[in-house]
Amino acid sequence: MENAKIQSKVKLLFEKILQPHYVMNNYYADNLFIKINNTDPEVTYFKSLPFLSQLLVDSLDGFETYDNTVKVFLIRLLAVVCDNEVNFAKIFCRKGDMLAQAFNQIDGPSMNSSLRVAYMDVALSLLNHSSGVSWLYDSDAWKHILVLCNDKRTVFVVRKTYKFASKLMWELNHLGDMTKIITVLEYIMKPVLDTDYLAINLMTSEMEEEISKTLEPMLQMLLSIITNADELRKGNSMLIEYIIKKSNLITHCYVVLDKIRREDMTLLMTKILFAVGVARLLHSQPKLVNDVYEKENFIELGATYLNIIQFLIHRRSPTMVFDFCNACSEMWTRAWEGKAPAMIEADGKKFELHNQIVAMILVPSLVYANHGRSMSSSFTDERVDEFLVKLLNSMCYHNARAAYALRDLTVQLDILSITLQSVKRLSCWKNRFTNEQANLVFQALFFVLKQYDPVDDNGEMKNEITYEDSRDKVLVMTYVLDSLLSLVKTYNINWHESFEVLCLYNVVYHILKRPNLTCKFVVTALNVIAITIKKFLPPNLSLLMDSKPGSAMHELGKLIYMKLHDFHWEVRDSALELLLVCTEISFIKFPPIQNQILSNNLMTVTVTIALNDHEFYVRASALKCIGAATKVAPIWDDLKANFPNIQHMILTIMVDNPEGIVRKEACNVFCEIYHNLRVTPAFKQVLYECMLYTALNDFHWEVQLSALRFWKIVIQHQLNAQGMLDGTFPPVTFAKDSRKIVTLNEKEIQKRLLKTLEELASIGCLTVLVKLLQDESEVDIMEAALSISIELYSVLEKYKVPETLQADDSEMVNVDETDRPIKLIDYSTVNSGANNASNVDNVIEGIVKADDINLLAMMYERQMKLQNEEMPVNDQPPKPKLLKFASPHLFVTFLKSKDFKAVIEQKKKWREGIKSLSSLLDDVLGIYEINDDVNTLDCY
Repeated sequence: MENAKIQSKVKLLFEKILQPHYVMNNYYADNLFIKINNTDPEVTYFKSLPFLSQLLVDSLDGFETYDNTVKVFLIRLLAVVCDNEVNFAKIFCRKGDMLAQAFNQIDGPSMNSSLRVAYMDVALSLLNHSSGVSWLYDSDAWKHILVLCNDKRTVFVVRKTYKFASKLMWELNHLGDMTKIITVLEYIMKPVLDTDYLAINLMTSEMEEEISKTLEPMLQMLLSIITNADELRKGNSMLIEYIIKKSNLITHCYVVLDKIRREDMTLLMTKILFAVGVARLLHSQPKLVNDVYEKENFIELGATYLNIIQFLIHRRSPTMVFDFCNACSEMWTRAWEGKAPAMIEADGKKFELHNQIVAMILVPSLVYANHGRSMSSSFTDERVDEFLVKLLNSMCYHNARAAYALRDLTVQLDILSITLQSVKRLSCWKNRFTNEQANLVFQALFFVLKQYDPVDDNGEMKNEITYEDSRDKVLVMTYVLDSLLSLVKTYNINWHESFEVLCLYNVVYHILKRPNLTCKFVVTALNVIAITIKKFLPPNLSLLMDSKPGSAMHELGKLIYMKLHDFHWEVRDSALELLLVCTEISFIKFPPIQNQILSNNLMTVTVTIALNDHEFYVRASALKCIGAATKVAPIWDDLKANFPNIQHMILTIMVDNPEGIVRKEACNVFCEIYHNLRVTPAFKQVLYECMLYTALNDFHWEVQLSALRFWKIVIQHQLNAQGMLDGTFPPVTFAKDSRKIVTLNEKEIQKRLLKTLEELASIGCLTVLVKLLQDESEVDIMEAALSISIELYSVLEKYKVPETLQADDSEMVNVDETDRPIKLIDYSTVNSGANNASNVDNVIEGIVKADDINLLAMMYERQMKLQNEEMPVNDQPPKPKLLKFASPHLFVTFLKSKDFKAVIEQKKKWREGIKSLSSLLDDVLGIYEINDDVNTLDCY
């Protein structure tokens, strides 16, 4: 049925296109092609429609009369259809001349840019089969396409041109036609073949500019061809054989490299030289599983790399050294898919090639670290020296010489600016290292960061610390810190290889004492501290923390306290994330951290933020910390002492806060409270009512899911209260009401489960489940409710409880009878507080009396209370309350009434239906615009 609709809509679409002056909506057309480029069954059916090629041929008859939007649409559709070789034959036997003429004009100035991109899509589509490749070659369309990158075109056209060049050459290689390969390759290399660069004795800047304009497109196309890693890994290709042995490409590159001084051109040619070396290596021995490469395989490539490094250093261009190393690392990682086997053997040692590249880009960082240290023989100095020896041992002799030359060049020029360029490029290498290399980079960057430490080895502030650092220095440290954080998160940085990881916390902590740090730096630093505490603090050190006052770890609470009062919300949010980590690990792993949280009143400030901060993300993070505090008895007791009404305050947030992310976290707090703490019966009743309302009526689906999580915990607690352990009942249990040991036979278990069901029904839990299983619920909510319901029902069915349930005379017949709203009493009460005038007086009085460093914190907290005063609950409109709750019998009956899994799957398909091909065709046809009765805001 759906396929028949698609056919009729496609025919209707072509009828509309043939209408005069028809203009297409580009937005809907783009969405349609996004769908068509997928591979789902709908799209496969669409592409296989037998009449589609005929409709395209007919529509191309009046091509010149159409609006440009229609032209672009038809050519893009042609690209999709001609991906199939049979369709290509049908269309091009009748319209081949017309399309050949269009490709002849593709490099002309008159063609519209969007139409040019569409024709490029057709050309790329034709390369997917041999007939298309032959047509492109025989019609000379490929020549006009390759010319596109010579002029200033849009970036979309240029990128597609490079892609076309690479794909065309490799498709010709697959066809095994050496003549065509040579023809196309010589056409690409024509700019360098037509000029005798050896005869040029004097290269003026104007001449260099003109030559560069001609050579750059050629070099980019060649680079795209040679770096096609998927094809290179297959090895033994005619194309690479010709490039290496007969094209003289390497010779031409070296000749031009000697004449051209422009850095962008120099980098392009050095990339090609290294890429040819990689291609030669894979050509001689394709990459296979467990391949073993001999040292002879890498001699030429290693020599190429080292000669280029020396050449760039000789040109006194360290930035180009880093760019070249970055390009080599990327090509090498891609060629071997991150598993580089290359080993250079020299002087009886084996050296991994990627290690040589990594070591080279670390040179400026080590120069900076070594240049900044004092003459004293401190521990850090010894570690730097040890690291330098370790790094040099990992280098071959020639790479070490190049490293020394780069060191000298860095010292002669500007150490700081060169270090900045190296660490900036190093930040792009995050996923290219082995664990060994990552530890090496970590150590080098740590020594750079250590130079920013304002505290010396004796714990005293250094004299040279200034209140304002240069912009380059700040950027260096920001890149370094960001890279360190990435390394610690991504790789296994361990203290066996990088002892410095144990010192990272202290260094970052001391650096945060510096004035005028940027917001980004502080946020990254707090994230580094959080992950070092979580991953690298050995548990046995917890015994020493309380006995070492004045240490960085001892002052962790003070640091968090300061950052919780920062002006930037990003810093406050990061400080709360750090507090969350500390709270969680203080439960078992590091109990002494509890004292720091308590002595610095961190939870008190956190509650203030949760109630009053103007940034909702920060309030949500604060609520996460409060939830974590429920596990730690001393912290929660202190919090309750300062905020006796804290549960009602959070209840107000959950019910009345306008932001879903805040209500969600408030809901999660109550999940933790219910799970970890004893809750009074009176508050339980209030909490049940609020969670009932939240689960059924909150307009944010994530909040509803959090409420469902709460009800799942309630169910588990109710079952546990009846003696269930780990999903099953033991043979005997202790009965609290009779204070006796009770044998749990089938009858006793049924009795206990019935009691549980009655309790769940009375508090509205079963009502939540059956209401959220109705069709109007969101699919994610319905799925979560079904999961909880099935889990509960499986327990009941295991002990044959459903068979014992009977309906009462007063019981509801169906779920719809629960929809009887009445006025609900206020959920919670909070102290409305004094009026604004008295609050202002209190702030002024506090300022007058304050005489310590906490003045700023006090002002911050009070200002938030003044600006973000919560509306008293008494002023809120009443919330609906359900008059009747679903009974156990109704719950079981409703759960068995239909196949809810099938309903959910249908809803998922419906949700994806607005992206279906049929619906997208409706958009293009403008069906929704025709119906005047449809609300424009309710298209779907």
